[in-house]
Amino acid sequence: MLTVREAVKTILRDVADPKKFNRLALVVLGIALAVRLLVFAAFWNSWEWRTGGTPDQWNELAINLVDYHTLGYSSAPSDPSVLRGPIFPVLLAPLYILFSDRYWIWSIALLLFDTGTCFLLILLARKILGERAALLAGIFYALNLPIIYYTAKINQMTTMMPMVIVWWYLFCLWEKDYFRGWIPWALGLTSGLMILNKTVYLPVPIICSAVLVWIKRSEISGIRQLTPVLIYFVISIGVVAPWTYRNFVVTKGSLVPVQAYAWQPFVQNVLFYDFEQEKGLDAPDGEVIKYVLHRQDEILIAHGVAQNPTPGTRALWDVQCEKAFADASMKWIKENPTKILKAKVANIWQFWVRAENWRKTRLFIAMQTVYLGAAVFGGVLMLRFGKIERLKFGLLLVLILWLEHCPVWAYGRLSLDLVPILGLLLGLGVDSWATMRGGEKWAKVPGGPTSR
Repeated sequence: MLTVREAVKTILRDVADPKKFNRLALVVLGIALAVRLLVFAAFWNSWEWRTGGTPDQWNELAINLVDYHTLGYSSAPSDPSVLRGPIFPVLLAPLYILFSDRYWIWSIALLLFDTGTCFLLILLARKILGERAALLAGIFYALNLPIIYYTAKINQMTTMMPMVIVWWYLFCLWEKDYFRGWIPWALGLTSGLMILNKTVYLPVPIICSAVLVWIKRSEISGIRQLTPVLIYFVISIGVVAPWTYRNFVVTKGSLVPVQAYAWQPFVQNVLFYDFEQEKGLDAPDGEVIKYVLHRQDEILIAHGVAQNPTPGTRALWDVQCEKAFADASMKWIKENPTKILKAKVANIWQFWVRAENWRKTRLFIAMQTVYLGAAVFGGVLMLRFGKIERLKFGLLLVLILWLEHCPVWAYGRLSLDLVPILGLLLGLGVDSWATMRGGEKWAKVPGGPTSR
């Protein structure tokens, strides 16, 4: 009978075997699909789309994109909005064409798409980190319950994660071969799509390119050798520019790169803080949302902005709302900087675990403790065995998004874009430990490499 230690040795040895990789990858994907369908069935009575709605009204945007050929909401479906980017509605549009408003099919389709994301993670991680790290990262992703839950809710992050995986893979390739011609073109396309999906990714090309240039400084002897970075920037901007021009036209002259949604989340973050100070942490579901919406309406009225747009003015109204929220934010900062600072400091931890109320936050904490703990464990192992630099661009992405959200608005689901990177942390950490300290039986595989 195998002891636990022997079982662990066997598993770690087998998942590093290239000959067994395909079969084990299929097992991981089977687990991913089974868990997703189980969660879908277990929460059947609680899905919002059963009553015709989805978070942030993504269904309306997709439906109106098909029916009226514009990104707008049902209150004025042929009236374009600049509140959201186009990528997720574009993914949903074929589901509406094929299945109408049967959202349960949309949800299953997105869960299948997310299973494909798990496969993509395993496939690309294998090319960079090897079989063992790839399969362990795949298991981490396959069993991540928050990912599954928010995917089934029909949420924007579903389109973000495959882009994050491809972006990380391409940046790893670019670091290995800086002058390889096709990489900055592909990376520019990927980064442009990431920005069109979420504006928060705007600084990523600038910061990560600067880090890459610093790493490659000994190879870059002149300004002409910065051409790959220039190509990367031009392609990224070229992907985003048509949408920015569209926003400029529909707002009659306002520069909105992707979406007019920066100061509103800042305001919402402060209003959540106010609610907790006034009402406490254990509010019933829906109570805090009502409070925030009411206070937002008060801000709009105080700045002479209508609570709802009149027909034909939706894009202009989006911009007016953003200006009103910006003015309110500046006023709050001047009047009570201590309160604003407290709200923003709390975002440091809320980025990973915060939910609507304390009951839901406790549930999120319970789940995230497992996943974040596993990722931290992997990171510690990587540090211990000197492998942390192999994930530097993934970790840089984690740092950028974390630092960006903290001054604005932080919610646990906003950190879920980073789950693939956290999975890689665990996978590479355990692989480093097994290879460097596990002994020959752990590290060597018949016909396979002895180290990574």
